[in-house]
Amino acid sequence: MASLSTATKRVLRKASSEPIQTTLASLKRHFKRGQWIGLSNRYRENTITKLKADVLPGASINIPHLAQYVAASCPLHCADGWSLLGRALDCHARRDADSARHFAYYAELRAAISLLASQGIAVFDNKHFVFGSSSFFHEFPGRTHTITWQVLEHWSELTRSAKLLGKCLRVQGVPISEWLEHFSPRGSFRALGQDWLKTWGLDLRDLHEDQYLRNEASYRPNAVNVRAFPSVEEAAQRLCALWSVCEPVSRDPFASLDRYLLRIALEYVFKSGRGVEPAEDPELFKLDVRSMVSQVFDDENLRAQWVEFLTRTSDPDDPILLSAARRRSLAQDPLQHMEMISRAALLLRVATAANADLLRQAGIIRDDLAFWLTKWGQERGLWREDEDPANFSDLWADAEDAVRTTQLWITETPVGERNFLNWRTQQSSGISILGSCERIALWGLSL
Repeated sequence: MASLSTATKRVLRKASSEPIQTTLASLKRHFKRGQWIGLSNRYRENTITKLKADVLPGASINIPHLAQYVAASCPLHCADGWSLLGRALDCHARRDADSARHFAYYAELRAAISLLASQGIAVFDNKHFVFGSSSFFHEFPGRTHTITWQVLEHWSELTRSAKLLGKCLRVQGVPISEWLEHFSPRGSFRALGQDWLKTWGLDLRDLHEDQYLRNEASYRPNAVNVRAFPSVEEAAQRLCALWSVCEPVSRDPFASLDRYLLRIALEYVFKSGRGVEPAEDPELFKLDVRSMVSQVFDDENLRAQWVEFLTRTSDPDDPILLSAARRRSLAQDPLQHMEMISRAALLLRVATAANADLLRQAGIIRDDLAFWLTKWGQERGLWREDEDPANFSDLWADAEDAVRTTQLWITETPVGERNFLNWRTQQSSGISILGSCERIALWGLSL
């Protein structure tokens, strides 16, 4: 895969979230009429066809209309990405690994497109656009699947990407960047943030470069080659494990997941700042952690609990979601599709944080988007008409119950009766709920 040109990289460095925020705020007049953008917006329909016409010699892009389209697309791409992830999980529960891989790839693609759009980089078909401050606007070429990875890779290396991660990932209502400000070792979080983004988006690279893997997932008859499948117990546990780290708390829609990311960040920064692994000097690491925690919490009990967690005295293992995302198994591995699903979920988590921040900066609240939220929730079967939840985090209750009943089914069902048919028939409601990742989009956007 050819790399981005120096000129394109120079253009990308001028991208900014500011014009997207300003434009999104201006769309409120359309929201009041139950629309994301105006009916007269040139790019509302047949978007790609019109863009192709407008970049021809003698024609021109309608920049205000395109900015409106891109601003509206940010949370919508993000929500669609979570929907695709849900379809991947449903395929996982059907032992359809190839289709799960297909949907996971497109969930990851949508996550990247949503994230980049929120930062002023709009990916379309063969022409893409950069919005910057001071009315800066530029277009650059590239095929969608290729350019999305290349741009994400380059953007992840910029200081602004680490700043966004540090601001948007939150633990106990406190941004990770603020936690790190209280941490004595002054290692760089930027390198870790870059590694996270490249790891969580690597399927965008691999499925472009690896024709075999992409074709096996999307174009080949699935039963030609013999497949190995995870056991029903393993499949159900993986499904539950992903949902368990997506549990929301009032101030932090991804409280459970982000605390593990904080722990990994502290270990990374400690090593880069002190020159040794935490395991090589656990007392010094604990001292640094205790000093940091004392500046975040007043309560002694809370301090003690967090020191134990952050030093791996309690809950020492990382969630399966994080360990799976780091693996790069061959397509024949029975759980390779779950590795892709894990990476897509993590990149969606970042995109969701970026979009929540975008909505907040634009002054967009739940009432502004009620025209979309109410209809979307009903269409996806999340609630009945006139029964919108008071808080979207309330949607966790159904997922929590589905996780609990699934785990009970695994432990209480006799071994001889644990098979996919019984799981799908006896736990059909729970499987359906655990395939509705639209829930995560709703509470993740903090509306």
